[in-house]
Amino acid sequence: MKKTLFIIALAAITAASCKKVNTSKKEICTDAVVRWGGDPAADGTGWHLYVASDNITAFKYPDNLPDDFKVAGLQVAVCYEPTDRDFICFCMQPLPKMVHITFIKRH
Repeated sequence: MKKTLFIIALAAITAASCKKVNTSKKEICTDAVVRWGGDPAADGTGWHLYVASDNITAFKYPDNLPDDFKVAGLQVAVCYEPTDRDFICFCMQPLPKMVHITFIKRH
């Protein structure tokens, strides 16, 4: 009886400690170029990613670009998830949304 209760308790603790995976956001992987858009305090856009492919050209504004990758003109492979947070800038409305980098490496 004690053994059965121990196994049930262990299974409950294990199940409760499992992390739920958030599948509501779509991860996007692409090549990009890191660019400096000027000091945000002076109406610039700061560090951002320039993404260009056959059918899209866009700027992506990461909320977590590592310092090692803050090099203008650096070509990278990057994966990111869109966020619901607006990138605050003196941009045309609607404000662009920020992205959260999940993977990045130099080319």
